[in-house]
Amino acid sequence: MGKGVLPGFSEIFEAYHGKVLAYAARRLGSAEAEDVAQEVFIKVGRSLGSLADPAHLSSWIYAITLNTIRDEARKRCSAVDGLSGSDRSASEGGEDEAPMARVPDTVSRSPEETAIRSEMVACYLDYVRDLPPSYYEVYVLSEFENLSNDEVARRLDISLATVKIRLHRARARLYEELRRHCRCYYSEKGELMGEPAASEPEPPGRRHGRRRVPG
Repeated sequence: MGKGVLPGFSEIFEAYHGKVLAYAARRLGSAEAEDVAQEVFIKVGRSLGSLADPAHLSSWIYAITLNTIRDEARKRCSAVDGLSGSDRSASEGGEDEAPMARVPDTVSRSPEETAIRSEMVACYLDYVRDLPPSYYEVYVLSEFENLSNDEVARRLDISLATVKIRLHRARARLYEELRRHCRCYYSEKGELMGEPAASEPEPPGRRHGRRRVPG
């Protein structure tokens, strides 16, 4: 894609569909990823004419993807919260890495675990949106476009050291936001989970199988 020239929809779809699909799968699981990607490109097609600067195409598509995943995660929480207690399955069940880089298949989660994980995903994406622009920019290229640090440096015309510093600070900030606002722990499956820190104390039975994230 040439700089300064906004490509057509079909070219954008070809270039970004795989990236959107992979990012959605990492956040929500493979089962929902295709539906999320379809919704993202419906929005892209509707709003493409509003993008004034082609240089911002990647971050623009990422923002749409982020918002769509967040909305889907919150929708999932609401759906699970609507289940009666008898319908729910019981869940007896590092800063330099992206806080939510590893997401196991959602098929293995109980409805309660799905709701908890979905709320954490939604909160995490809210924190991503609040990153300072310079951090957000490198985070988008690293996490969404899956570029190496060298490639990010070339794309933004900044030094490799600057990329590493900004990416480290972005991830550290996201990690700290999750620690500050969520009660984080690991499930029996080794999956990072989290609930709002201000929530009511859990019944003793729900604490079983959780390994608290060290302070």
